[in-house]
Order: sequence, then structure tokens, then C-alpha cells
Amino acid sequence: MKKPKQAATQAVDKPLSVLKAPWLIAYRYLGARTQGALPYFVDLGPTLQKAALKISLQSYVSMMILLSALSWAVSAVLTGSLTVYAGAPIWLALVYAFGVATLLGTMVFGLLYLVPVLLASNRRKKMDLELPYVASHMSILAAAGIPPTRMFKLMEDSKTTPEVASDANEIVRDVEILGNDIMTALETERARSPSSVFADVLEGLVATIRSGGDMKKYLLDSTHTIMDLRRIAAKQLIESLGVFAEIYISMLVVLPLLIIIMFSVMGLIGGGLGGLSTTTMMAFVTYGIIPVCGIAVIVMLDTMLVAD
Repeated sequence: MKKPKQAATQAVDKPLSVLKAPWLIAYRYLGARTQGALPYFVDLGPTLQKAALKISLQSYVSMMILLSALSWAVSAVLTGSLTVYAGAPIWLALVYAFGVATLLGTMVFGLLYLVPVLLASNRRKKMDLELPYVASHMSILAAAGIPPTRMFKLMEDSKTTPEVASDANEIVRDVEILGNDIMTALETERARSPSSVFADVLEGLVATIRSGGDMKKYLLDSTHTIMDLRRIAAKQLIESLGVFAEIYISMLVVLPLLIIIMFSVMGLIGGGLGGLSTTTMMAFVTYGIIPVCGIAVIVMLDTMLVAD
């Protein structure tokens, strides 16, 4: 049987996987060097919490810098090698390599910066969809006389509302493990919640507990308010879908037909555009522009449906 000290030593000496935890590798080599850059990423810290990423700001910034530098170096070597292999002069290869590497490194850095923002936005949308059910559940528990800590403990294992359950788990952890009181835990969770509606509910719950008010009445009023917001959102969604359908028909049904007819007429009279034949332009519209626009429409529609 292994002794605890030996097991701990083996756990520490176990190599880290770049694919599983790149931020740990980055922090190991760049953590101390990125300390001075943290003030430029102050707004990223709360976003990491709202995105439910269990990564410190210093580790994430180190990962951003490391992956951007690696992508810059790899793309510079590949671009320079391919350019020289194609027969270009050395100076031109260096210019191409520097330009492509800088572009790719900047794109990687920007993408990593946007990932927490997108994850937090996605969590907010899902949480707003769960709130009507969560508010009703909390109202029922409050009517049964269950205290707030026990209320969130009952919610943390919910399978139907996973995003709110995750926040409830954080509240229970702050109370039972970190030793905070329920009001401090609720205020902390309000600050890191991606949903402004849920944050308002928690803020009102703290005020109700602090003032000794009727928690049941407050939660019932909050439930009615959230239901009204969902009705307004559903009505706005229907109106938006109607406008979206008209734009879709105009831009992706009527307009392509008019363009194809115009190119056909130009082909009959022997015309062209920019040195391209009408057949080439029709193929470009049919197999290029229309599919790309269709994909863009699907992405926009999916975003609208998830949001509302």
C-alpha cells in the first residue's frame, strides 16, 4: 500500500497534459511574467466567473499569450518555408511569414479573448429560459417554510434547470464549505451570475432576508414578473420571426432569381462583368453566395431561438 506522502509526490510529479489543461502549462512557464499584464484584462476576470470557467485570470491570460505565441511561431515557419520552396526571394518570404504569423496570432488571441464572453452569453440565455420554472420552484419551497440554504441545496441537483442548479451549487458551497452566511453567499453569486434577471432575484432575496420580510410573497411576485417578461419576449420573438421571414424571402428567394434572370439576359446579348462570363457569375451566385447566405440565416435564426 502506498504511503500518503508517496502518493502526493506522485500526484505532483505527474506530467500535465497540454490538451486537457493548457492553462496549467501556460501558468507554469508564463505565470510570473504575465503579472504586469493583468491590469489590461481586468474585465476578463468577472467574465470567466460568469462563463463558469474554473480558471484564474492569471492562468487564462498566460494561456492566451502562450497559444498566440505558438500559433505565431508555427505559422511563420510554415509560411516562410512554403514561400521559399515556391521560389520566392528570402526577403519576400520573411515579409509573408511575418504578415501571416501576425494575422494568425492576433486571430488566436482575439478568439481566446471572446470564448469566455460567448460562453457567458450562452449561459445567460439558457438561464433566462430556466428562470420561470426556478422561480415557481422557489416559491413552492418558500411556501413550505424551507429556509434559503436548504432551498438552494434542493435545487443544486436539478436536471431540468442545469444552469441555475450550477449557481445553486456555488451558493451551497460558499455556505457549507467556505463558512459564509447565506446573505454573503447570495451577494457573491449575484456578482458572478451571467443573468441580470437572476441577479435581481438574488438581490431582492437578500434584501428580504435582511429586512425580515415575507420571502414567500417576494418570490411569488418575482415569479409573476418573470412570467410577464417571458410573455413579452415570446411576443417579440414572433414579431421578429415575421420580419425575418420577409427578409429571407426577399434576399434569398426573390433577389437570386432576379440576378439569375439578369445574367441570363446578359448572356443572350453577349455581355459580361469584370472579364467574367455570365455562366461563371451564375455558378458563383448559385454555389457560393446563396449557400453562404443560407448558413448565415441558419446561424442567426438559431441565435434568436436560443436567446428567446
